[in-house]
Amino acid sequence: MTIKKLTNRLEAVFTLIPKAIAIADIGTDHGYLAVELIQRGRADRVVAGDVHKGPLESAKAYVKSNGLEDRIDCRLGDGLQVTESGELQGAVLCGMGGFLMRDIIEAGPELLDFYVLQPQNGQAELRQFLVKKEYKIVKEILVEDMGKLYQALLAVKIERLPEYVSDITLSMQDVYEKLPLDSLLWSVGALLAQERPPLWSKYIERLIYLRQIALDNMSKELANTEKYKLLEKEIAELEVL
Repeated sequence: MTIKKLTNRLEAVFTLIPKAIAIADIGTDHGYLAVELIQRGRADRVVAGDVHKGPLESAKAYVKSNGLEDRIDCRLGDGLQVTESGELQGAVLCGMGGFLMRDIIEAGPELLDFYVLQPQNGQAELRQFLVKKEYKIVKEILVEDMGKLYQALLAVKIERLPEYVSDITLSMQDVYEKLPLDSLLWSVGALLAQERPPLWSKYIERLIYLRQIALDNMSKELANTEKYKLLEKEIAELEVL
């Protein structure tokens, strides 16, 4: 048996994953998370998908070294298109943009009971898409890995909440359903803003810093543009969070 320790980022993502019969690990890379899903009892079967042949071959070798070929099916292809309707309850997507995640979920082949997502960008658009598709975002986390901060979330189909969310205080939260579409909290994380985890201050300071850098790099001629005004507005909103 070969054992690879998950990165801090993937370990944090793992804590969000509900127990299910079958889960897809999309963008599996070397297959480390897929193997952990089986070994730690989160899933009976896993579909490990990747669009790139090289990483998928590495995943196949890692799965084989752990004797899990009969429980982890490594498939080459685009997103959830490597799966079939009725095959899964949930999926994990990490390390890609929120717009791509949205497109992968939309393309199906079906909407699943839950998604665990760690978007690199496009967080607002991804969250709004999930809410529109009648998912409830029940948990959000922040994690630091190799000097970078990441956010991840668990979204569960509203009608399936009792099967995957045991904490009624989480399942009853409706902060996103009432949130104006232009709120910065769609991007920052409304549940994070409520819970203020240990990394919250560092996270907000980083967001302010990145926006201030963008402002500083804009010429005086751009000072009256909508982009400049939006950055100023977002900095002001972040400073009071």
